[in-house]
Amino acid sequence: MTTWVFAGLLLAAFGAGWVNAVVGGGGLIMLPSLFVGLPASTPVATVAGTNKTAQVVGNLTAGISYLRRQRPDWPMFLSAAGMAFVGALIGVRILRLMSRAVYTPILLVVLVAIGIFTWRRPRMGVVADEATQGRHKLSVAALGLLLGCYDAAIGPGVGTFWVLVFVAVGGYSFLRASGMAKVCNATTNLVTIVTLAIHRQVLWHVAWPLVIANVVGGVVGARTAQRHGDRFVRTMFLLVISVLGVRLLVQLVMDQA
Repeated sequence: MTTWVFAGLLLAAFGAGWVNAVVGGGGLIMLPSLFVGLPASTPVATVAGTNKTAQVVGNLTAGISYLRRQRPDWPMFLSAAGMAFVGALIGVRILRLMSRAVYTPILLVVLVAIGIFTWRRPRMGVVADEATQGRHKLSVAALGLLLGCYDAAIGPGVGTFWVLVFVAVGGYSFLRASGMAKVCNATTNLVTIVTLAIHRQVLWHVAWPLVIANVVGGVVGARTAQRHGDRFVRTMFLLVISVLGVRLLVQLVMDQA
């Protein structure tokens, strides 16, 4: 790995931390960057393990920063995190069999659907739905199981999906949802990292510098989001969804060419 490639990975880690802290979805920046920067012979599971390691501390840092100012709904939050933990145990077993050619079209469709769903509901996440809060614990927990499995098996975009679940199903504002989303995401990351580390599928010498860059990006992103409020987070949410959708479409076309 050349110095320029490594510098590019550090920049990608900072950007992923910032995006993750604001709206989630930093994995769609970090993971493709690692696929480009690491040797082509690197196994998919090893790339995924290094990606998770680079982001887990940033997720925890940003999540704690949010939760110190935005008190979580503990029953909702803990049930979702617990089911996500179980889902991650299942998903990490699928990871070794997963091909990028399989999940890219599915993820593209999901991103477009999420973008349209959020865009057509301008008040969603900007004004908390107090009548809904706390009433759908089972639904959020069930979705947490699916997201935990998805995060361990595939990963990119899961932070964005977590935010959407807490906003659309849980009825919380974007800022409050973001804090709970980051910690749930970190929970599934830890399960994946430990499992892959046991099988020696984490490149620690690459991951640790990326951890530092990701944490710095996460702290900056969390402070930016809290300074500008829910409308800013919603705008960035739609922007990230759009950019990631275009990037995945280009990737899909190139893969088919």
